[in-house]
Amino acid sequence: MQENSSRDQKTKSDILEADSAYRPIASFSSWSQLNLDLVRWERYATLIEQRKNVNKRTLNRARDIVKRVAAIETGAIEGLYQVDRGFTFTVATEAAMWQAAVQAKGTTATSLIESQLYAYDFVLDFATQNVPIVEAWIRQLHQEICRGQNEYIVHTAVGTQNHKLPLGEYKHHPNHVRTPDGNVHSYAPVEMTPGEMGRFCEELHSILFTSAHPILQAGYSHYCLTAIHPFADGNGRVARALASVFTYRSQSVPLLILAEHRKEYFEALSKADQGDYQSFVDFVRERILNAMQLVDESLRAAKAPSMTDSLATLRKLYVTKGGYTHAEVDRAANILLGLLHEEFGRLSQEYNVPNQFQISVGNAHNTGNQTFNDSYRFPLSGVPTQFTVTFLADQPAQARIDYSLFLQVPIDCGVHDDIIYYNPQTSEIFGVRLNELLPAPTPSTRMRIKMWVESIVGEAVARLAKLAEEELKRRGYRK
Repeated sequence: MQENSSRDQKTKSDILEADSAYRPIASFSSWSQLNLDLVRWERYATLIEQRKNVNKRTLNRARDIVKRVAAIETGAIEGLYQVDRGFTFTVATEAAMWQAAVQAKGTTATSLIESQLYAYDFVLDFATQNVPIVEAWIRQLHQEICRGQNEYIVHTAVGTQNHKLPLGEYKHHPNHVRTPDGNVHSYAPVEMTPGEMGRFCEELHSILFTSAHPILQAGYSHYCLTAIHPFADGNGRVARALASVFTYRSQSVPLLILAEHRKEYFEALSKADQGDYQSFVDFVRERILNAMQLVDESLRAAKAPSMTDSLATLRKLYVTKGGYTHAEVDRAANILLGLLHEEFGRLSQEYNVPNQFQISVGNAHNTGNQTFNDSYRFPLSGVPTQFTVTFLADQPAQARIDYSLFLQVPIDCGVHDDIIYYNPQTSEIFGVRLNELLPAPTPSTRMRIKMWVESIVGEAVARLAKLAEEELKRRGYRK
């Protein structure tokens, strides 16, 4: 009995110490003067604007893809379930039987994912209304995004326990956490939480905040909610959805953080806890740009007769400016070549018909072709530089289309430069950042390549069919 009493007293002491260590959230004025590099933001926004000459349904579908990725990955970040690229993008692109893919994760994961998908629709609907954010709405957001979760784990003096999760309610018990190094990370004490949330919403209504750039709005709103940690569980999911209100209002995209960004994400939050808000703002900016890129790719691909195209901006390779060796840059180029072979090979196996239609691919080394511009070079380490795809309709049509791309890498490769495939006949460029190829291709890169290759095949087959029909008519097989 005395041992239990001592343990209870220590637990209370630890909670009081953690409560006293909490520091109220900073006002937005602490964030408003942070540096913002908006060069790529403006470039991507311009690209999306230029591609808006598609029907409304296509535009909405492109944005839905990014919304679904964000909704699926938000639970995976917290370790509530595991995802891979195939699962995420099957659900995101609404491919056939995506509901079956979700259900295969099990009852618990299915409930979580379905509630998160609904919650991001809830956020988008709210964002389009352009009304102020209030505490009641944040509590409702918690209720929607965590609806699929019945319990949460509580660490007590006598061990871990499962408690019922109070949806849409501020926490009733302290939720400080012990970090891996043994220290305690303090969140707002229970009795301070309503006041902190009230002050937080006042900051969101301030003229300084409402007139700020959406990157700063998203970063500040996300960080403050996680710093307060107003709910028993689900605070990270609520914070990412809340931040998406501001990115939706600006560019119609959510804050897109993937499970693969988890380590970088938590490191940026940890730096913000130490007062380094710039690192977190930079992280948020990159994730929004990723979402804008994915929308841009979907819109670009939507113009093709068949599948989506892929625009990837790959980090600059090869040069000392980016910290990469020539061999690393060329190795990444070779990986990209292999991915194209893999994707075209898959389509070739799927669609080739003996004595009727076939797709074949081939490689060649540079034979005097010009580079895209003076800042690019061909790979130096024997990587084939010319990639050729032949689309052939056999006898009696005898129609043929040859499609050539030239692999090139930046001479002075910086952190935001691209490895590209260049088509000199059409001036088409496809680029991928180095860090999305090394050490292994990322899920989003594979998805963009798949979309790009399928749009190339769709366009080529449409042209081939027309040529074959004209040839058959010329030979008298068709009237």
